[in-house]
Amino acid sequence: MKCIIIGAGNAGRPVARILNHTGNQVIITDRKILEEFPPGVQKTIKTMEDEGVELMLGSDASKGIEKVDHAYVSPTVPGNSPIRKLLQDKQVKILDNDYVSKVINDILDLDIIGITGTLGKTSTTHILSDIFQSAGYNVWTCSSRMGNLLSEVIVDGIVNGLHKINDIAILELPHGTSRLMSKVDLNIGVITNIYPDHLDEFEYSMEKYVARKLFIVDSSKILVSGMQCINYLEDLRDDTIYYCQENSKCNVNGKLKDGILDITYDMPNLNINGHFETSFKLLGYYIENSIAASAAALAYGLDGNSIIKGLNSFKGIAGHMEYIGNFKGREVHFDAAFVPEGLVSTLESFQNQELIVIVDNPDSTNPRDKYKVGEVVGKYANVLICSGYNETTKKFNIEAANEVIQGAEKSSAIKIPVDDMFTAGELSIKHSHPGCTILHVGPGAITNYEDVKTKMMSGIKEGCKKYD
Repeated sequence: MKCIIIGAGNAGRPVARILNHTGNQVIITDRKILEEFPPGVQKTIKTMEDEGVELMLGSDASKGIEKVDHAYVSPTVPGNSPIRKLLQDKQVKILDNDYVSKVINDILDLDIIGITGTLGKTSTTHILSDIFQSAGYNVWTCSSRMGNLLSEVIVDGIVNGLHKINDIAILELPHGTSRLMSKVDLNIGVITNIYPDHLDEFEYSMEKYVARKLFIVDSSKILVSGMQCINYLEDLRDDTIYYCQENSKCNVNGKLKDGILDITYDMPNLNINGHFETSFKLLGYYIENSIAASAAALAYGLDGNSIIKGLNSFKGIAGHMEYIGNFKGREVHFDAAFVPEGLVSTLESFQNQELIVIVDNPDSTNPRDKYKVGEVVGKYANVLICSGYNETTKKFNIEAANEVIQGAEKSSAIKIPVDDMFTAGELSIKHSHPGCTILHVGPGAITNYEDVKTKMMSGIKEGCKKYD
């Protein structure tokens, strides 16, 4: 097959690479020249070229159409664009995401557990990986810790043969990646929850966002879900295994008391039931995500002892309820919560402490309800410091910080908008004292972990010198 990929963006690149990998002649075209792409993307494009993909950058896509009989058109290309009409006139067969997904499915000949949802995907993915590794499996793990664009991470793993040298794949599947995984067979599918987020990508339609997440319903041989999704799923599958924290109505119920996590399970469709308990020291959403991972592992067929061993080996993920250290008597934690529901889970873990909360620009790569973020954080914080600089887009927008501050208008907290994370860290020391807790929240802990953390901690260290 001779194929042209229209658009070298986030959708087009992994498609070009997987089609090339499976023996097709592939051209990828884009109006931008190579140097106009971010450095990381340039590296990926050069790798594709080395692998045999023909680059046609900085030129009109129509020049490559004469060479091909198939085309993939990136979803960002407008439906009424001249290139789409030209493809139709030339009778070039259009490849869609379902086709590419089936290509990937034919390649992946190992068991797969896929995790989707709004919150908790990354933590659940890594907890599950530790459980299976502790049980003796060779595990191919893909999560946002490996890269923001997981479709590229997964395709890179395929090209490098990770599916051939491992026993099982545990894949985080955000909504963008799901387009290329919608027809991939999952032994276990996990959907953690569905809350409003990324709605700008779905014409601000919650219905469309939910529909994208629910691809996993048809893909999964066994479906595991948080109880929050029951209203979305109860009419679609009657064999869903529900998990929850301290709710007897679900199939897998976890309770944490005095440092002991007690898990009781009853899965009639799989003829599995029982109980186990283990010591547990992690905070916040790690509790529910550990229950989710336990439910998936049980559904796969692992026993309680294997799960206990995995839970005991798991020490948390960088940027997720990460404890950084004690600085002049202040305990410093670094977390990625940014959706209001996730913020509550994180902040509840520190509710009895005098809390200085640093918020990085919540918008990251898409707009969010900053007023609501401020409203939620204001209920817990003694001091609220918000940065206007977006570490992901590298753009300064003090209005974003001010909107967070406005959301906390009814809070008695000291409220400070600042230019950047360095200043935020510095002022967190100025407006605190020994015994306080400093907590970072915001998407920058995921999208630009090193920069956000480094700048904040540089500010904290400088503040320790200034305000001793």
